[in-house]
This record gives sequence, structure tokens and C-alpha cells, in this order.
Amino acid sequence: MKTFIVYDLDSKMPVAVGEQVSAETARYCASVATGIFHANLLAEEIDLEEQITH
Repeated sequence: MKTFIVYDLDSKMPVAVGEQVSAETARYCASVATGIFHANLLAEEIDLEEQITH
């Protein structure tokens, strides 16, 4: 599974974060949970295990 953050394209705000098998599935699940039409959502894969170096 991959981790995605889903944004509402109208407000430019994140509306969901979670694990799914694809960006399309993440958009669909976020659409069902929020009531926002799936075409108005953008899912971006994020890496939670990426090491932060300073």
C-alpha cells in the first residue's frame, strides 16, 4: 500500500490522508468520505519514511 494526501482543488486544502493501492482509489475514497466530487480532488503520494536531514 502507498500513502496519499488528497487535496480539494477548489479550496487547495488537504481533505484526507491515508493508505490506498492507487491515487485513483484514494480520490474515490476521499470523495465518498467528504462528499466532494472525485474530479475535484487531487491525490499525491507521500513517503512517510523519508529521512529528514538538517
